[in-house]
Amino acid sequence: MTGPSFAPQWFSRPGDTVLTLMKKRGLSPAALAERTGLARGAIQGLLDGSAALDDDIAAKLSTHIGGSRAFWRARQAQYERDLETVSEAIDPTDADTWLRLLPIKQMRNTGWIEDTNDRRRLLQASLSYFDVSNPDEWKSRYGQFASEFRYRSSETFESTIGALAAWLRQGELQAKFAYAEPWDQIAFRRAIMEARHLTRTKNPASFIPRLRDLCAQCGVAILFVRTPPGCRASGASRFASRDRAMMILSFRYLSDDHFWFSFFHEAGHLVLHGQDKTFVDGDIAAHTREEEEANAFAGGVLIPRDRLDELLSLRARVEDIVRFAQRVGVSPGIVVGQMQHYEVIGPHQMNGLKRRFSWDQVTAASHESEQTS
Repeated sequence: MTGPSFAPQWFSRPGDTVLTLMKKRGLSPAALAERTGLARGAIQGLLDGSAALDDDIAAKLSTHIGGSRAFWRARQAQYERDLETVSEAIDPTDADTWLRLLPIKQMRNTGWIEDTNDRRRLLQASLSYFDVSNPDEWKSRYGQFASEFRYRSSETFESTIGALAAWLRQGELQAKFAYAEPWDQIAFRRAIMEARHLTRTKNPASFIPRLRDLCAQCGVAILFVRTPPGCRASGASRFASRDRAMMILSFRYLSDDHFWFSFFHEAGHLVLHGQDKTFVDGDIAAHTREEEEANAFAGGVLIPRDRLDELLSLRARVEDIVRFAQRVGVSPGIVVGQMQHYEVIGPHQMNGLKRRFSWDQVTAASHESEQTS
C-alpha cells in the first residue's frame, strides 16, 4: 500500500539555478548573453521567470554553464508542474481579489510577466514574479508598508499597494544580477561628492554609466525602473545583504533637479540609517527623523550650507541663477529646484532652466551601462 503523493506548496524557477551557476563561474548577464548569443532581455527573462526555458536555450546553457540538455528541460518541466500545483491550491475568489490589486496591464506591457489574458496563466505568472506561493505570503512580504516603509508623502500620495510592490519587486529582480563590489561606506561618501559633478552633465548617456560605476565600486547597485500607474515613488533604497546595497530610481518627473535630489536623498538613507530598513520615497518630506535627515543630506550635497544664504537671496533672473550654478558647481536646474523648495520662487517659475529627459534616453543609457557590467 502506498501513501499519499507529496504535492509541494512551493516552486523554484529554472532561473534560480542559472543564476547560481553564473555566480559560481563569475559570469554576468552580459557575459552569458555574449557567450550564448541570446539577447540581454532574454537572459533577464530567463532569470526572473518571465521567459520559458526551451530546447534551444537548454542546449546553450548546457554548453556554457553546465548541466545536460535533459537536466534543463526537466528543470523547466518540474517548475511548471509545481507552479500549477501551487496555483490550483488558491481559492479562485482570493486569486481574483489579489490580481485586481496588481497593475497587470503594465506588467504585461513592460515584459515583467507573460503577455496573456488567460486568468490561470496570469495567476501563475504573478506568483512567479513575486516569488510567492499564495496571496497571503505576498501580503506578509509587501503588505505592511504603513509600518515597515517610510514615505516622503502627502495627502495626494496614492501609491497603491499592488503598484508599489510590483515596482519594488522589479528593482529586486534587477538587483539580483547587477554588479556591485562589497559595501564601503567611506568610499561611497567620496563617490557621492564625485557624483555631484555629474549634475552638470546634460546627456543621460554620459552620466548614467558613470553614476552606476561609481556606486557599484562602493557596493551600491543602481537600478532605473519606471513606475507603473498608481505608484508615485521617486526612489527606494535598502541593503539587499550586509555587504551590498541597492537603490531604485524612477526618474519620475524626468527633470534633472528631481532626479538628483532623489539620488542624494536615497544615498543619505544608505549612509545615515543603517542596514535594517527599507525606504520608499515619494513627493514631499514626511515628518520623520529619517526623512528629514535624508532631505537635509541631499540639500547639503547639492547646495553647500555656506552658500545657502546666497541661494536664498537670488532673484528670479536667468543670469543670476546660471552664474550661481557655475560658482557652486551644479546645474542651473538644481538651483531652480532648491529655490522652489525654499520658496524663494514659485513652483511655476524658471522651470525652463531645468533639463528634461525622456524614458527612451534613460532606457538607452541604462542598457548601455549594463553591457559593460
